[in-house]
Amino acid sequence: MRKGFVALVSILLASSLVPLFSAGDPFSFPVSTVILDAGHGGHDPGASASYSFSGGTINESDLTLDIAKRVLALLAVEKPALQVVMTRTDDTYVSLAQRSQVAYSAPLPPKSSALFVSIHINSATTSDAVGFEILTKRQAKQVSLLDEQTPLANIALFASLPSLELNRFLNQRNLYVAGTFAEVFSEKLITSRSRGIKERDLYVLNASRVPSVLVEVGFLSNEDEAQKILSPTWRQLVAHAITEAVIRCI
Repeated sequence: MRKGFVALVSILLASSLVPLFSAGDPFSFPVSTVILDAGHGGHDPGASASYSFSGGTINESDLTLDIAKRVLALLAVEKPALQVVMTRTDDTYVSLAQRSQVAYSAPLPPKSSALFVSIHINSATTSDAVGFEILTKRQAKQVSLLDEQTPLANIALFASLPSLELNRFLNQRNLYVAGTFAEVFSEKLITSRSRGIKERDLYVLNASRVPSVLVEVGFLSNEDEAQKILSPTWRQLVAHAITEAVIRCI
């Protein structure tokens, strides 16, 4: 355990110099930091497929990175004051633990919160599966929000609230974020089928410790959808949808 962690929390609780937010939900503060997580990478290509039109194997990891970079560029124009962090910027393997650590270790300005967006492309055993889906943490899953790994700058956000209440607030915010993404995707990706919002017990959603969503933008296992995903124009449309959803959440 980080030396002096318990003592530091006690000092923060007693100090009038450090603002605590016991009166409200720490996840409802305006979003100052967005973490964009391009799924897979390096020796983990994720889903893959090969078609006559693809010129070789299509790897999920390449496409998710392309979409994440497009979102980064759009947010830089639309919300230049927003801090945007990428879990990877090239074809490098990043473990789930490392991705989550990027999310919860980002120091937040006072009275602000973070948002973690993981970008993926789906695959199924049947070629009939199509559409996008929005994944969020299972509400029954309790996660640790305050321990020796919590950045010192963030302790004041959580120190005055019990774990059960923090998890309740996190669940509420997760559902709001997932609902917002589902709504925007339905508005922007009008030719894609909505597969709805689904709760999943996924490591990266649990361990990130901030409001989080994982978006599956389509299926590489469906030939028509794969052809659509390979289009830079369509990926830009997806990037616009993610950007708009983020903006509505902040």
